[in-house]
Amino acid sequence: MTLQTLSDPSGSIPERRRRPRRQAATTTPFIRVSMGMMNRMVGAADAVVILSAALIFHYLDIAGPPPLSFWQTLIAGLVGAVVFVASLATWGGYRVERYRRVRGQTLDVVVGVTLAALANRAVIWAFEPNVLTAHLWLSLWLLAVVCGLAMGRLACAVVVDALWTRGSLRRRVAVVGATLMAGDLIRRIRQEEWHRDLELVGLFDDRAPSVAGTVEDLRRLAQTRRVDLIVLAVPWNRSEEIFALGDRLQWISADVVTPLERPGFLSRSNALTQVAGVPALQLTRHPFRGTQGLVKQAQDYVVAACAVVLTAPILAVAATALALGGGGPVLFRQDRIGFNGRPFSIYKLRTMTIDPTDDGAGGQVRGNPRVTRLGALLRRTSIDELPQLLNVLKGEMSIVGPRPHVAGMRIGADPYAEAVRTYAARHQIKPGITGWAQINGMRGGIDTLEKARRGVELDLDYMRNWSLQLDLSIMAQTLTRHLMGPEVF
Repeated sequence: MTLQTLSDPSGSIPERRRRPRRQAATTTPFIRVSMGMMNRMVGAADAVVILSAALIFHYLDIAGPPPLSFWQTLIAGLVGAVVFVASLATWGGYRVERYRRVRGQTLDVVVGVTLAALANRAVIWAFEPNVLTAHLWLSLWLLAVVCGLAMGRLACAVVVDALWTRGSLRRRVAVVGATLMAGDLIRRIRQEEWHRDLELVGLFDDRAPSVAGTVEDLRRLAQTRRVDLIVLAVPWNRSEEIFALGDRLQWISADVVTPLERPGFLSRSNALTQVAGVPALQLTRHPFRGTQGLVKQAQDYVVAACAVVLTAPILAVAATALALGGGGPVLFRQDRIGFNGRPFSIYKLRTMTIDPTDDGAGGQVRGNPRVTRLGALLRRTSIDELPQLLNVLKGEMSIVGPRPHVAGMRIGADPYAEAVRTYAARHQIKPGITGWAQINGMRGGIDTLEKARRGVELDLDYMRNWSLQLDLSIMAQTLTRHLMGPEVF
């Protein structure tokens, strides 16, 4: 196979090798706009418009005194909103490509409002049959709902068009493996049929770096540019290479798939997906897809902002005590590995005397003579961790997530990433101040291979089973049972 096979018609090579600088100003976004997220947001906006119209008519007396009580109006509005959203969801009205079509949106609004109005009238009849004779009041209410929905859909079309133009709704695809399979896939992605939904990031292969770059280039690229999907375009007769590549790409928070040459019995599998019309097996999915990422981020900012306000007096007292005690700066900073393997500076209150030769790769050691008396108290009460709330507000950390480690963290004489094969997958989400592993016995140092493996298992279990309820439970248990104690050192 020649390089021209993977070139565009002009003969240029797609996405030639680029090495992003470590100091790049841009970072990979944690929240990724997805079509599913857009659909849920439009559905929520429709429901809010319908319910708001009901409450506005009740309080403003636009068509005279409201013939229904507040609760009756609220229930009627809720029923109308639920019927409208459920109706559109049933026939596929909530699809991104539909929002840009005037005819389609008009049909959705008209049919949905008709069904919602019928349900609304049924509820009103159950409450107050005489209200059905208040034609002016009901007609103006219906007109307000239609106008509100029309304005909302117009705004939606503008937003979707802007997102399409910016490429935010396209999935950014990186292809790994300079093979004939890769060439066919790249040509498909560039076709008009698929170009609307997919954007090629580049082609990466260790054995042909002149084509695009190496796998290590891709890993560095993902720290500064969004990568949504990684396609391992390697034939299945090289299955060992597929799994080896999967291990190397664990650092990147992206879906990983491999094309199927013959789907066969997998054609009905839930793990089967498509890339530009090519059937592929889904190997991994990136965590916090769409709305989940939005909820997680909102939770982090709200909790961190409240915690900073509540703990400010404690931080002030601790910082003053450290400043009066001397021995170094109040704030301790250290480079740690964060989301997508990107380095960041973690903040803590200083608890040890300064040793410029200690890079932190050995982890925490019980009974470390460098820990000061005040530092021991700060550690036992977890007060030294409070400055990490600033890392959360900066978007570098989460309240709940895997604890961040220094680059080259060791378990005995071996690097953590080599001692535990799945270690790198922890970096597909933001590191946290506390986590599922910490409330399950992983506070303190990680000094054995068994404990290291257990910690990674717990972190990956958290990523697979994340929910808002789980995060709230971890935070509650951290505050009530794991904030201080002999296991913290």
